[in-house]
Amino acid sequence: MLKVVDLEKKYKNHVVFQSVTIDFSNPNLYILQGINGSGKSTLLKVISGIVYKTNGNIYNDLKISYLPDKYNMPKLMKAKLYLKQIFKLNNSKYNLDELISMYQIPNKRIGELSKGNLGKVGIISALYTDFDCYILDEPLDGLDENSKHLLKEKIIELINDKKIIILSLHNKSLFNELKPIIIDVKDGFIKVKERKNKNEKKENSDIS
Repeated sequence: MLKVVDLEKKYKNHVVFQSVTIDFSNPNLYILQGINGSGKSTLLKVISGIVYKTNGNIYNDLKISYLPDKYNMPKLMKAKLYLKQIFKLNNSKYNLDELISMYQIPNKRIGELSKGNLGKVGIISALYTDFDCYILDEPLDGLDENSKHLLKEKIIELINDKKIIILSLHNKSLFNELKPIIIDVKDGFIKVKERKNKNEKKENSDIS
C-alpha cells in the first residue's frame, strides 16, 4: 500500500500543498505535472520520506527507490565503481557492464560527467534494483534519445512486473502510449486525472 490522505506541507507561512489525497497502491505509471515551483518535487520528497509532512497521513508498506532531480554523488569516484557499489548494496541482478554499454556512459570520475551522463548514472542506480515503487523527479533532463528510449523500455518492464512508478515531468509525451495516470499540481492543490477509456472522444483525451 502507498496512499496519502489530507497531506499538507508548509514552510513557515508558505503552503506548498494542502488537502492532498492520492492512492498509489495500484501498480501503474503515475505522472506529476505542473510548472516549476508548483510543489511536485516537495510532494515526491514527502512521499519518499526525505522531507517531513506538516499534516495528514502517509500509509506505506513498500520499499521505495527515490531519485531526486538533483543529487550528490562522490565526485572523485568513477561511474562504474559507484554503480558497482550501489548494485552490491541492493543485490541487483543486472549485468552492470551491459548497462554501462547500453547507456553509453564513459567511465570517468563522476565530477567529470556531463549532466546527461549524470542522469544516466542516476537512472541505472534507481531503476535497476529490486524495489516495490520507483519515484523519479525529472528523469528526462539532459538525456539523449537513446537513453530516453531505454528508460521507457525499462518502465514498461517494471509496469509488467506489477511495480509502481511515479515520475515528475515537464513533458509527458514520451509516455503517452502507456496511458499513465496524470496528477496535476497547481497552486498548492492536486487533481488526479484517471486514464481515459479507448471509446472516449478524441477531444477529451488530453492525458492519453
